[in-house]
Amino acid sequence: MQQKKKNWIIAGIIGLIFIFLLWLVEGILLPFIAALLLAYFLDPAVDKLQRYKLSRTVSTTGVVGLFIFVVVSLFLILLPILQTQLAAFMVKIPTYASVIWSKIKALISLSQQSMSPDQIYNLQSAVNKTVFTTLNSVGDMLLNFLSGGIVVFNVLSLLLIIPVLLFYTLRDWDKITKEVMNLIPKKHETQTKSLLSDINQTLSGFIRGQASVCLVLAIFYAVGLSLTGIDLGVLIGLLTGILSFIPYFGFLTGVVLSVLLGLAQGAGWGVWIGLLIVFSLGQLLESYILTPKLVGDKVGLHPVWVIFALLAGGALFGFVGILVAVPFAAVIGVLLRRGVSYYKTTDFYKGRQ
Repeated sequence: MQQKKKNWIIAGIIGLIFIFLLWLVEGILLPFIAALLLAYFLDPAVDKLQRYKLSRTVSTTGVVGLFIFVVVSLFLILLPILQTQLAAFMVKIPTYASVIWSKIKALISLSQQSMSPDQIYNLQSAVNKTVFTTLNSVGDMLLNFLSGGIVVFNVLSLLLIIPVLLFYTLRDWDKITKEVMNLIPKKHETQTKSLLSDINQTLSGFIRGQASVCLVLAIFYAVGLSLTGIDLGVLIGLLTGILSFIPYFGFLTGVVLSVLLGLAQGAGWGVWIGLLIVFSLGQLLESYILTPKLVGDKVGLHPVWVIFALLAGGALFGFVGILVAVPFAAVIGVLLRRGVSYYKTTDFYKGRQ
């Protein structure tokens, strides 16, 4: 018993040292974490190719090459569209300010008798200036992001660093998992493999399934919102789809941004009806088709738990923390369920002692 307690203490110390070392190198972890998650996501495709008698190296080369081709193609297709929409958005900013002022003026019309013309003029100037400054700043930031050094750096990272790491991680994925399994003590091998199987089922269900859901929703919303005539429809649609991995957050973000832009551009009934149809169909598509088919009901990750994990990961480790938040949440969730199941078999729970 004393030796077992000592082993747990040693394991805890090693774990804390490992977490501390990760915290020290947090700034360079992003491409490695991204490559690891992508390798986990793409491993089933490589396994399928191997069933056709292709070597692991050839299968990995084909999958990684196709993945890079798809990502680069999407980037080259979407970048000009986004830049065009943002440029048109910047030109319309004075019009947005005027429309927003007309809405505010209608709201304060009842109190105009108690306001002097100078006060109304000053209020209008303040509103126009605030709207113009805010929208102009947002537009400039997005344009600089799409045409400036950040994107160039990200593209270089995508084309050079992450694919290399992804290739070697994916090629050696089976070896890596085998070596990890060999570290399991023989005494606990059956129990541990069962636990890892539950973790893998949860992770694959959420990460692979939810990524597929986000991709389909991003395409659907980008096309749908563009057809409604709302400004920045492609950008809002992509953002809505990508953020859909956070329960309800992607949908709410898309609705709020669309409504605000609709009000600013003075949208007619056709645009509002189009927005209602797009977001209604999007919710039906996500809730009744995509999520049941691609994610399933065996994931076991409650929306509140996912949101908490993302907020905690972002607060502790920034963007890297957000990337690993859901996998860690899945692991902890499985461990908690196993712990509760074990607790319910104890004599203490059953009242025998």
